Amino acid sequence: MNDATMRALATSTPALAVVGERVLSGEMLLYTDRSGRLQLHGGDRAGLSCLGSLRYTATTSGTMNLSCSDGTRVQLPFTALGETSGHGSLPGGSISFTYGLPAETARAWLSAPAGKRLVLSGDTLRME
Repeated sequence: MNDATMRALATSTPALAVVGERVLSGEMLLYTDRSGRLQLHGGDRAGLSCLGSLRYTATTSGTMNLSCSDGTRVQLPFTALGETSGHGSLPGGSISFTYGLPAETARAWLSAPAGKRLVLSGDTLRME
């Protein structure tokens, strides 16, 4: 399929992530070929943003390559919870992400750094 057709058939779902001590939000596009694109941005003035591409390597799991504007580049394993939802993290929890989950549910899959906690604020999360 060409890129325009892939985008037209993509499913968009909300995404949340914790990168270091920052909470980022954005969107995951899931394509019919079992791949996806993640775009995240922070709400703070520092302007951290991250882009990722994922691919399924098994029925309910795969890998995400994530690159952030602060120079962070990692490969994260992820697990699908449903057709349009899932979560992933680095061992040790310094980076974690969810897609297709409301903030209240996502909080259970996201890892806050030591001494911090994720707090539900309306329909999003913030770090305290």
